[in-house]
Amino acid sequence: MCSCGINAPLNVCPHQQRDAAFDAYRFRHNSKGQSLGHPCPAPAGKCHDRDTDARLPDTRYRREMVGMIRIPAKGAPARGIPAMPVTLPGTVGAVVVLILVLAALAGWRRAEPEDLSGWRAERLAAFQLWQAGDPAREIWDHPDAPVLVALPAGSFLQGSPDSERERFPDEPLQQPVSIRHPVAIGKYPVTRGEYARFIQDSGYKPRTICRGYAGETDLLPRWHFSWRRPGFDQTNRDPAVCISWYDAKAYVDWLSRRTGKPYRLPTEAEWEYAARAGTRTARWWGEDPAKGCDAANSADLSAKDRFTDWEVANCRDGALFTAPVGSYRPNGFGLYDMLGNVWQWVEDCATDGGGECPQRVMRGGSWHSNPRYVRSAVRRIDGAEIGYAAYGIRVARDP
Repeated sequence: MCSCGINAPLNVCPHQQRDAAFDAYRFRHNSKGQSLGHPCPAPAGKCHDRDTDARLPDTRYRREMVGMIRIPAKGAPARGIPAMPVTLPGTVGAVVVLILVLAALAGWRRAEPEDLSGWRAERLAAFQLWQAGDPAREIWDHPDAPVLVALPAGSFLQGSPDSERERFPDEPLQQPVSIRHPVAIGKYPVTRGEYARFIQDSGYKPRTICRGYAGETDLLPRWHFSWRRPGFDQTNRDPAVCISWYDAKAYVDWLSRRTGKPYRLPTEAEWEYAARAGTRTARWWGEDPAKGCDAANSADLSAKDRFTDWEVANCRDGALFTAPVGSYRPNGFGLYDMLGNVWQWVEDCATDGGGECPQRVMRGGSWHSNPRYVRSAVRRIDGAEIGYAAYGIRVARDP
């Protein structure tokens, strides 16, 4: 079941958005080049099979796979070539060529090397400086790893009360939850530089279809979008985006191998405990989203300059897309970007039950989210394989 609170689009409710682009990704053909289960974007009764218009005539030449294959005309075999019947599936050949070309381009965009020499030198210097100072409550296991903040065990009210003005009807009501043991949470979302180092060192090849910024209000899937190129410019200090739940799990598994420490994604309860930092208001800074432009990067007047139809907070945070992590003030636990900038995957399955879990949960809202979604209690649900230019990671481990 879809609603504005669960599995809703980043800035609008499900009933306001048609996701034909992703349906097209699932498009399949049979051996005759006919579409199977093709979602029709046209009104009922007006759908036609666009492939049936692409039949090739019985001519001297036909297209097959790549290039051209010469076929002798009937009754006139070419010199030195024995006459033989040939049947070429022209439409299927064209589709295969397109798939091969797109696959090659996609492989190139995923495998393009990243120059991290400058980033690694800066990180090593920062790591050595941090070791000399040894800040209280912070943990930094390795120059390639994110900085963590150790949080004490404690209790809080998880969910939203009936009285919360922006509450969605299907949000869980408040209930007391205890975090029985201390937990270390990422001080910031994982940055692009940290994620690039993971890709470089592990050789991991994400297969995530990224929905990036293509000039429209909605984020759309395109072959050239990836964590490297989400459709807008990023620095290595910006949060990594276009991350699926599977990518996030691969990242924390690599961190565990790299550092020898048991890294993981936070649970929903741990995430909300960290986000609230002892508060009971809709947002850790209070109820009014307009008072949070120095605390979170979400849809506000800076975004409305470009996206004129958006519902936004009545303030300016200075960022149109992602902002470098730590650009805004931290919450009471010293954590940055717990709300806004990027949605953050958590460990939890969206549904109860054992076996495979295709739907996963993320929290926090993003640069692309209208103010109602940038609250401590909001949950977003999506397929574990999906990546948006607003989906990121925050890590955790036991201190």
